[in-house]
Amino acid sequence: MTIVQCIENVTDWLNQNVCPRIRLKCPSDSKQGSTYVYEEVAPTAFAMFLPGNDKLPEGVPSQCPYILVQLLEGDQRLLLNTDRINIQLSFMAWNPGLHPDEDGVTAAYRKTADGWKDVWSLLERTVEDIVNAEYMNGVRFVKEAGIKYGQFAKDGQLADTYPYFYAWATMTVERGLNGTESAYSKLL
Repeated sequence: MTIVQCIENVTDWLNQNVCPRIRLKCPSDSKQGSTYVYEEVAPTAFAMFLPGNDKLPEGVPSQCPYILVQLLEGDQRLLLNTDRINIQLSFMAWNPGLHPDEDGVTAAYRKTADGWKDVWSLLERTVEDIVNAEYMNGVRFVKEAGIKYGQFAKDGQLADTYPYFYAWATMTVERGLNGTESAYSKLL
């Protein structure tokens, strides 16, 4: 399995096993208040870079919500014939407030700052599914390395990007190396 296949396998696994089970608000920058027609969509996982709105895969209505799978660094363990790859999952959700009929009670749009809960719920659900599965299309999640997570910050300050909310998680995955026969194998 190549590095590219590893990243694509994790991305595909998220799109097949995690994203369809989650529903979050589809963003609208032009209609956020009472003119916004409340719509939920499943997040989409993308590999390495977020495509522009004009390059989204067919059937994907918006970039957001998303899970972005990015390679941070790798570490080949040659004697074990494995490669450990540190991956960052970046999450984004959009939620400017409560929309009519969203909770069965709200009759009019009410702006809130509670959208941060959506991105953390997305992160937590994703991490839980990865931990429970352990393998993502042949790529092993390295449980013993754990998972780190946090909120994006700049110069030590949390980023305030209302009504968009962001978070990240890092984890280590492992793949087998596609090596050639070792010169030492004839001696063994």
